[in-house]
Amino acid sequence: MLLIIGFLFMVFILVVVGALSGMLMMFIDLPSILLILVPLLFFVITSKSGNILSMYIKTSFKKNYSYIESELAALSGAIKNTIKFTLGVGGFGFVSGLLACLVNLDNKDMLGPSLALSLLAFLYAVAVSVFIFLPTKAWAENKINLLKQK
Repeated sequence: MLLIIGFLFMVFILVVVGALSGMLMMFIDLPSILLILVPLLFFVITSKSGNILSMYIKTSFKKNYSYIESELAALSGAIKNTIKFTLGVGGFGFVSGLLACLVNLDNKDMLGPSLALSLLAFLYAVAVSVFIFLPTKAWAENKINLLKQK
């Protein structure tokens, strides 16, 4: 549930910043979004961390489900790995966009889009990590601490 709330909050922040600046479309770049989301979805589908995250998403919609400490610890570790992967993909997008800038130094029309690709890919990776995964990780760690106190 926190994943969905975090995603909605991230979209809200981007829309508000875009609306206040008068340039909402400045923050939307399909290649940058795909550069982050496609590898992230592949990671979630194929990794053990993805299995743990999908189990968390399924159980978060059950009304009276109580997590045990080992489930929360596994969730926290899975989210930590997912954050590392997301930031790594964002760094890869940043470097690939900068390389595209350097390759196209002769063509001044390509410098702006290449630089935008690199910066927006990193922005999306940081936004997904901070607004979606970190609150869920903090929730799991707080629950673990509460269970240890009992």
